[in-house]
Amino acid sequence: MTTAKKLITDGKVLTEALFLTAFSFYVIFFYLQTTTFELNIQGEYYSVLRGVLMACAVYRMYVFKDELGIPVITVFSVFVGLGIFFAVSRGDTFVLDAGLITCAASCVSFKRIGVLYVYIGVLISFTAFICSRTGIIPDYVFNTNYGINESVRHSFGIIYPTDCFAHIFYLAVTYFILRWKRITYVEIIGAGAALFAVFIFTSARVDMISAGIMLAVVLICKLCKFRPLKIGKKIKAVLVSAFMPLCAAAILVVTYIYDETKPFMYSLDAKMSYRLSLGKIGMGLYGFKFLGNPNFAENGNANGGVRNYAYVFYDSAYIKYLFKYGIILLAVLFVAYALIGIRLIRKDMLYGMIFVGIITMTFMIEHHMLELSYNITLLLLTADISTILHSGAPIYINNKNDIMAKTT
Repeated sequence: MTTAKKLITDGKVLTEALFLTAFSFYVIFFYLQTTTFELNIQGEYYSVLRGVLMACAVYRMYVFKDELGIPVITVFSVFVGLGIFFAVSRGDTFVLDAGLITCAASCVSFKRIGVLYVYIGVLISFTAFICSRTGIIPDYVFNTNYGINESVRHSFGIIYPTDCFAHIFYLAVTYFILRWKRITYVEIIGAGAALFAVFIFTSARVDMISAGIMLAVVLICKLCKFRPLKIGKKIKAVLVSAFMPLCAAAILVVTYIYDETKPFMYSLDAKMSYRLSLGKIGMGLYGFKFLGNPNFAENGNANGGVRNYAYVFYDSAYIKYLFKYGIILLAVLFVAYALIGIRLIRKDMLYGMIFVGIITMTFMIEHHMLELSYNITLLLLTADISTILHSGAPIYINNKNDIMAKTT
């Protein structure tokens, strides 16, 4: 092996180790922020993480440019560029963090990333649950009216009941993706029981519906022995490419035509925790701009108070990102998730493609699209998913004699 090749090989190993370390700390920091633990993590730590991620992103996207392809590199160059713009002009690093982590994950084993995420998530969630039940940290309890029904919702050490369930939901999604065809009926039943138990106390209706669909998909795929659907790959590609824009269009249109004088729409709005009426007000306040609105506020009590309902948080990822970050970022995300779907199709990971579709639907009324302490599906675009398909076996890149290390 020549010196140059050895340096490149060593650089791959080093940057993967650096990425996995930085990713772990990032998830820990931001996961803990969703709990009721009183923590004060200094901003310098985040700056160090971003510096490491930036170095890894530049190196790995250059070294693995042939494996990633021009479309992926282009999409995430624009993505990171937007992140830098929002960070410099507004002090908002949310988009930049998501872009850097996704770029730095280029050709890193998705299995390793997913295992780290699941271990960290389970450990913190379990710790928060125990501490909230023993009085060490508060368990926020909410009373919610859904029409004539009232429910008491627990958070179990997380900042909000829906966020509590969302953590468990995305951990289950990641676990099923990692297990792929190796999933067992016992695991499916166990995941279903755990999700339903959490739902009983959190009443996170939409996430439970999504979880139910996910479990049904896994069970059907298991019963059918994961046989591929006999549908042309081009048709599948069109379907996955159009699905996310259609979901976004659906929530935007319904929000735009919302009329509180119509009993049906008012009832629907109430069942959706007033997301439609709040979104309609937001359209008047912020409009649709290419780079969003720097004065966007997460809640509807901004700008002197625009409504008097108790629930005033912009939940829909599509609506929130459109108001806050603008049309360009949303378009980039449409392309990114379309490429994820196409990549999963090429690997014949049917159920993984359906999972992405399910998550895409949840973004209509939930906001965890780019929150990588919840949802790491964006990393499916750049990470090495072949480590899931061929667990324990050597992986070859482009049929060359460049053998990657066996996965853990």
